[in-house]
Amino acid sequence: MCVRAQQLFAILLVATGIVLPMSVAKSLQVSTQEPIEISSETLAEDKPQALHHICETMAQGGFFSGTVLVAENSHVIYRAAFGLANREWQIPNSVDTKFRLASVSKQFCSMIIMQLIQEEKLALNDPITKHLLYYRKDQGEKITLHHLLAHQSGIPDFTNSFDYRNTTARLLFEKDDFIKRFCSGDLTHNPGDLYSYNNAGYVILGRIVEEVTKRSYEQNILDRITQPLGMTNTGYDSPQKILSKRASGYTHGPFRIENSTYIEMDPAPGAAGAVYSTIDDLFLWNRALTTDTLLRKFYRELMFTPNTSVPESQLAGGRRHSNYGYGWRIDNVVHPTTRTNIRIMSHGGAINGFRAIVSRIPHRNAYVALLCNQGDPPGSNTVWQTLDRMNTEIIRVVTEQPYKIPRKPKPPQAKKLYELVCNKGVDAAISWFQKNGQKNPWGGSFDSVARELIRSGKKEEAIRLYEHDIHQAPNKIWLRRKLAELCIQMGKFKKADTVLKQALIIRPGDERLIELQNEVRHRLPQQELQP
Repeated sequence: MCVRAQQLFAILLVATGIVLPMSVAKSLQVSTQEPIEISSETLAEDKPQALHHICETMAQGGFFSGTVLVAENSHVIYRAAFGLANREWQIPNSVDTKFRLASVSKQFCSMIIMQLIQEEKLALNDPITKHLLYYRKDQGEKITLHHLLAHQSGIPDFTNSFDYRNTTARLLFEKDDFIKRFCSGDLTHNPGDLYSYNNAGYVILGRIVEEVTKRSYEQNILDRITQPLGMTNTGYDSPQKILSKRASGYTHGPFRIENSTYIEMDPAPGAAGAVYSTIDDLFLWNRALTTDTLLRKFYRELMFTPNTSVPESQLAGGRRHSNYGYGWRIDNVVHPTTRTNIRIMSHGGAINGFRAIVSRIPHRNAYVALLCNQGDPPGSNTVWQTLDRMNTEIIRVVTEQPYKIPRKPKPPQAKKLYELVCNKGVDAAISWFQKNGQKNPWGGSFDSVARELIRSGKKEEAIRLYEHDIHQAPNKIWLRRKLAELCIQMGKFKKADTVLKQALIIRPGDERLIELQNEVRHRLPQQELQP
């Protein structure tokens, strides 16, 4: 029986490559690739052997490069590394290679917040403005720490912006300035009414930690978590830091593997996604979550209690009840054949060049950690789909349920479309897509194909594909920007001006659109731009 790879929120993520809510059993990503095929079900007679077979098969498919740890009854039963930590030097991953955790970092932030609540330095019903006096009072007085932890604040998520990936993520900001500019937008819903995954909330929480403790967030990670647990290979990352055995991050697109794009780590993603670690350190972390070493049981249980009183946003899946606690998602997963119900506490992460999933299975005292130094380009999800499938089958092995060996993914849709454009023309590619293709839910289904066409000098064809994407998703400003930029490159200034005028009607005042419009009008006299 084929098991559908779960959707992943994130936009991000996949679209942004930045810190996304990668919940495991009920994640939110819509596939834009052919599904991974599955072999027939079987029961594992030898768990380590079955686990190795799953991981080795997926690594051989090319879309998993990283490390795996599986523990049961507090003992590691499988631990292995696959692929390359650095492709330029052909250095292999090892079990002590360090990876960025992306949104898996949120569980560390929730731990520190709960520690401060235990110490009576914070309270769940504290509003933002109690600790960040500059925050806009019309909203900050209504948004509590509970809302931020549970993704119920209604604050717009900065990672959803196309500008974040291309501009904001690469720049340095003062923390308070970043929060004022990118974490203070008008609310999308009333606080406490809806679950809507939000990185901005955890950036704010990280800053509140600093205000209350009078120490940096990085120092809090060290003093409150990594040092007490002996997690010597875990910390708060920055691109400038010289970090031994750090994995390089790569983007595995439909046409090639490339170095991932640059991203600053502080102030954002910050507490929402700036921690790095190893599988062994994560095992230490998981063991601490079952003891009072860091936090008393009452407060730990709050982290792992789903806040079911609110529904999810449609983008998050639209379920009637949120299953997100504080930094963790809690799911009851039913095996499709045995109908066995298994409770899983999990989180995932996506950031430029990295993907991660961690899962806790309390009734088996089991833990699964998957760290990967590959990511997906915008509009693709094959790397994430691979990790998600690995995690699903590994959990089935550990819980002694029938499992299957995932097979190598089929060639991505983008390659098929590119070949059709080159061999039969744009119309044939669009026709095939309309009958057989899978749309990117965030727009830009042809974006990767158009970029490859530009690379190979077929710019007229790329223009037509962008025009088709815009027709399908007319409010996606980033598509109109890309089309305008391509027209300027080709000297099609009148066409670029028309595209920009239409875009500015949708989003007046957009700085990048205005810059492009000024460039066009500088290139051509005003009279030549008249209709």
